[in-house]
Amino acid sequence: MKFRRHPKVARGFVGAIMRHTSAFAPAIFAAAIAVIVVWVATNWRLERSLADERAGVAGELATISSRLQTNLNGNVKLLQGLAAGIAVNPEMGQAAFSKLAAEILQPDSQLRSFAAAPGMVVKWVYPEKGNEKAIGLDYRTNEKQRPAAMLARNTHNIVLTGPVELVQGGTAFVVRCPIYINDGTSQVFWGLLSGIVDIPRLYGESGLGSSELEIAISTVPEPDSPKQVFLGSLDTFSKQPVVTSVDMTYGRWTLVAVPKHGWAPYNGIGIFEFYASLLSLCVVAPMIWVGFLTKSRQRTIEKLRLHKKKLVRARQRLEYLSLHDALTGLPNRRFIDRMIAQPQRPGADDCLILIHIDLDRFKEINDTKGHAGGDTVLQTTALRLADLAGPTDVAARIGGDEFIFASWSSDPAPKANGLVQQIVETLEQPLFIDGAECVVGASAGVAWETEQGRGRDLGQLLLNADLALYEAKKTGRGRAAIFTEELRSAAIQSKELADEFDHALDSDELVAFFQPQFDANTLAIAGVEALARWDHPRKGLLGPNAFLDVAEKLGRSGDMDRLILQKALFELTRWDSLGMQIPRVSVNISARRLAQADLLAELSALPVAKGRLCFELLETISFDHLQPVLSEIIPAVKQLGIEIEIDDFGTDHASIVSLLRFEPRRLKIDREIIKPIIASPSQRRLVSSIIEIGRSQNIDIVAEGVETMEHAKILKDLGCHLLQGYALARPMSSQQLIEFCSMKDKGLTGAG
Repeated sequence: MKFRRHPKVARGFVGAIMRHTSAFAPAIFAAAIAVIVVWVATNWRLERSLADERAGVAGELATISSRLQTNLNGNVKLLQGLAAGIAVNPEMGQAAFSKLAAEILQPDSQLRSFAAAPGMVVKWVYPEKGNEKAIGLDYRTNEKQRPAAMLARNTHNIVLTGPVELVQGGTAFVVRCPIYINDGTSQVFWGLLSGIVDIPRLYGESGLGSSELEIAISTVPEPDSPKQVFLGSLDTFSKQPVVTSVDMTYGRWTLVAVPKHGWAPYNGIGIFEFYASLLSLCVVAPMIWVGFLTKSRQRTIEKLRLHKKKLVRARQRLEYLSLHDALTGLPNRRFIDRMIAQPQRPGADDCLILIHIDLDRFKEINDTKGHAGGDTVLQTTALRLADLAGPTDVAARIGGDEFIFASWSSDPAPKANGLVQQIVETLEQPLFIDGAECVVGASAGVAWETEQGRGRDLGQLLLNADLALYEAKKTGRGRAAIFTEELRSAAIQSKELADEFDHALDSDELVAFFQPQFDANTLAIAGVEALARWDHPRKGLLGPNAFLDVAEKLGRSGDMDRLILQKALFELTRWDSLGMQIPRVSVNISARRLAQADLLAELSALPVAKGRLCFELLETISFDHLQPVLSEIIPAVKQLGIEIEIDDFGTDHASIVSLLRFEPRRLKIDREIIKPIIASPSQRRLVSSIIEIGRSQNIDIVAEGVETMEHAKILKDLGCHLLQGYALARPMSSQQLIEFCSMKDKGLTGAG
């Protein structure tokens, strides 16, 4: 109020202050600048301290991540080596498995045991001591291990899970590797091989026991539940941690870390402010301090740039390894998939050519020369394909002994034809393994992109090349085949046939036909063989050659056997009610049906008298492979009064010892052996030898394929017990069999 009343007094007061402070203006200005500089520098130092601390944590975490990935990949390689050994010899026993596992298991590996599960049931373990409880574990029924086991089987990939509670006690990481074996025509799922990874040892040797860091590992990038974190605490993810990941072809882990004492501020800030305040008394001091900070900042930035370059190089190296095969150095399947998904066309009019290559004798080399010899073959093949590749071509190994050769051309047909022939001829050239000359050879299927199909999904092109390869291997080794729409149509027809057959089983379209078997001396009916026929709604009556392979591929051969058995027993009851004298009925049984767990329970409930039902086992069933199953099932089947007969004897390589071990009631000689006995004395001697073997073991001999009465007379003279063939009776329906028996009875009555 006083200043308002006396404006002159106010102006004089302000002027006095300005006069007294004007001399300190430069100092005040310098002090203000110093304060600003100190404040800015202090905050920068805080950020730099935090950045340095995070960089240190990132470096240590990167080392731990690298060790962890190296250890896991090393364990997986050992498991793959053991899986390859099993694929070579899937019929090995526990002793052979233990020996192979002991050779493969390295002392510096974190793997502590193996478990092999053919058919998804654990059968072999190593070491056996301490893991006995794991034997018999069925992955299909164990709720804790079933999802991972089925994932490995369905995706054909290695699956890492854990920590898992083991049935033999304790917890561990479990690596599961699906095993496929080649049955001559396709890859067949054999089972799973599991490796148990010792968690404490893995953590310890990977550096996870760090005393300075708080580390947590999760199976997802941003976990929201403690169950998703299997090492450390979920809280660690909320503390602004340093994050890295372990990328593996079989999974991805997210690693985070913070210092155990937390992110600490820079402790020297107070001293820094004190000296900065002293230096701010002069004008030069702030400049010197700013220069010092600028130089220090440049050094820090340079270090960060160098660190970033190292990280970029490491990332590029990891990316290269993920896209290339470790053994041959060629691009892998992932590379090809990426190339197909995002094609880089050399020219606007260029079309993609894909050649799918499969080595013909690779398994023989692996069996005779070992894995080292197999590796030599793969590496030599890779070099030869790489030599054939042009600047824009790609040669890749996509797995096992399979390769892909990709090329581009604006006129793909002539180039593809010439290229595939050149590849086949190049791979037929001999190579040397341990100083010995070997010829491997290859088959190839080729498909190329057409102008009409440009821009479409190129994934179909790979399937087309695969179809062509399948066609080439069907025609023999060292062949090349070109994809055509006819091949696609055949594949579609095969799929349609499989769908129709699946529906046929559920719709009761399968019918039983019966072919009589006759006593060689009296020609009286001694039994009938039940044969499956498909009463197709459009194609009419189809023989087994049209659908047996389909039934096996669908896994429904056991269902077909069950259905024909039911129909045969129904007709046997019907014939008995009509007073027909049919001593027994024989029914074929497949390997899949023999292995069904409920077989004995079903057979025990059948209303059939002892000796009136006979199971025919094809000699082509792998007796050695099914030895444990057969040794248990066949005696139990015989106890139920069901006879055993070996069908198609002489067509395969099963040993007589392995066949006779099961004490069959009859041996049926295959028609291909019977057919030439009229003109071939050597064939008659062979048949005579088989008959003598049967007599010595009290086994009846059945000759099938009796096409003429001269066959029947010769077989009777040789001492054969039973005859079956078109010369005596063809396969017929139940009603036709009733009429046949009626006419036969009338003929005998008339003759009498």
